[in-house]
Amino acid sequence: MTEQIRGIVLPSPTVFREDGRIDEPLMRELTDWFVASGVQAFFILGSYGQGAAMHPEERKNVAEIVVKQVRHRVPVVVHIGAVDPYTAIDLGQHAKAIGAEAIGHVGPYYYADRSEYEIIEHLKMVDRAVGMPMLIYNNPRYSGYNIQPNFMARLVEAVPNIFGAKLAMGSVDEAMAYMKAVKAPFAPYALASNLVSAMSVGVAGTISPPLAVTPEIGVELVRAIDAGDAGRALALQKDVIRIHDIFLRLAGPFGRTIYREAMRLRGFDVKMYPRWPSKPLSREAYDELRDLFTELKIIAVTGQVRSA
Repeated sequence: MTEQIRGIVLPSPTVFREDGRIDEPLMRELTDWFVASGVQAFFILGSYGQGAAMHPEERKNVAEIVVKQVRHRVPVVVHIGAVDPYTAIDLGQHAKAIGAEAIGHVGPYYYADRSEYEIIEHLKMVDRAVGMPMLIYNNPRYSGYNIQPNFMARLVEAVPNIFGAKLAMGSVDEAMAYMKAVKAPFAPYALASNLVSAMSVGVAGTISPPLAVTPEIGVELVRAIDAGDAGRALALQKDVIRIHDIFLRLAGPFGRTIYREAMRLRGFDVKMYPRWPSKPLSREAYDELRDLFTELKIIAVTGQVRSA
């Protein structure tokens, strides 16, 4: 099953109503759109999925919404990462019970001074209690430490259900270092901005938030790579780089508001994202995003652009 988790693994956003409650109808609408776009798998409740901003029962609710809506058309990886192993175990057992294909786990966070022993034992506890394929989410920005290649190798040896890792800051060279260090079959997921070169050396794919707003471009890029159409792949890679660059640049002054307004440009009536106060886009920033989407022929899915 885990070999199917390749290409565009969609980091599904969790969207909210004005009062902060989960917008369940819009979650179902977005999920159907992602599947129809041809994404190869889902990664839910990670950073883009706002998992850490929700109560465990809310996280379970989101997992149920997405898994039920996907209906096993593609694999779903449910992120269960938590500060303590007991919360992660509870979320993992729930994910398994509702039929998710795999779980994901960021390095146990907040207490960034944990020893390697503590991190490994945390994940061993989760694996023993849940017993299903696990994707490690290596995000030093949020966990507070980096699971380096040799550390990852020891972790995979201790937890054989680990099948790969989302490398939040991963270059091609870094991904290759992980593949060299880990002796078992191991699937790294790198940045979408270097997907052509990454997949050519064995990287499994990408888990990229900007491609959750423009999934059809990412899917088309992977299809071109798989078909050996180098010219088409390189042209699409340039488009992906432009999309990534504008999201990265505008996220500096405006945070995750950029994702809300991008989803609204695609026609989805997102009331709240992220789940905390965020600075509105300036008119100049909004126009720049809209103009890029227009140039790349990224249109409103529902036929109605929601203005900023």
